Amino acid sequence: MNLSSKRNSFNSKEAILLAAFSYQAYVLYQTGKINLPKGYVLKYTIFADVNVENPTKEVFGFIAESSENVIIAFRGYASYPADLIAAYDILQVPYPYVENAGKTSRGFTCIYQSTRKKLLKEINKFSKKKSLFITGHNYGGALATLASLDLVVNTKFENIFVYTFGSPRVGNPEFVFKFNQIVRNSNRVVNIHDSFATFPDKVYPPPFTEDGIFYEHVNTKYPLSFQLNDTPRNDGIGCYFKNLSQLNPNYSEVLCSENPGFCPSSEMCFPFQRTCNCPKPCP
Repeated sequence: MNLSSKRNSFNSKEAILLAAFSYQAYVLYQTGKINLPKGYVLKYTIFADVNVENPTKEVFGFIAESSENVIIAFRGYASYPADLIAAYDILQVPYPYVENAGKTSRGFTCIYQSTRKKLLKEINKFSKKKSLFITGHNYGGALATLASLDLVVNTKFENIFVYTFGSPRVGNPEFVFKFNQIVRNSNRVVNIHDSFATFPDKVYPPPFTEDGIFYEHVNTKYPLSFQLNDTPRNDGIGCYFKNLSQLNPNYSEVLCSENPGFCPSSEMCFPFQRTCNCPKPCP
């Protein structure tokens, strides 16, 4: 069994870069095109089935490669209502790719399962000497988490690094224990005001199911704090990118200026005013 390289440290440049890669997963889904930084090329588009009962194949991310790195980026919530149905499918199924790894969200696991075979085939084409980075925002963070444990155990990459942004909980305590034990370099970046990261609840007691359902977060939490008084702003990848960029503004500025279209816009990242705008007198 492989263990990912034991560095276990947050790197601001990696976080900024991978937040932008996570954003590009949305761009690819929405436009069919992608903007990558210099030195990277698109190698594979990830398609997966969404909606357990009526599977629909959609773009869920991509694989990009440079001379030193391989990047897997999963998109977050973008397709309504199919993505919503999958996100709310919180019943759990056994995680099938690692022995004794507990249970995970059925909705997210079924999506990953539908693309796993082709994903592993593509990943195994790359040099195992390269660093493998797995990333995703929001919903995509859940898929990145599921993929990470699988790829650490079932591929020969020695240097696997995980960055998720605003990821929901993915599995039960047994899954989280196994993940934390094996995936040595996981960075779960989360805005403490992001409501999406509080889902699913930690506990759904009986009679929801006979034995109840339990969820936990994986390691390692890297907290951000930006309260913009609005759910889409608090969980938006553009606002994550803006706040991460404050950790290393010079790197972010060069990255964005040298790679037009790669970085997400932060124009919506200002606090929502807490009042209703209505004609006076308000009803």
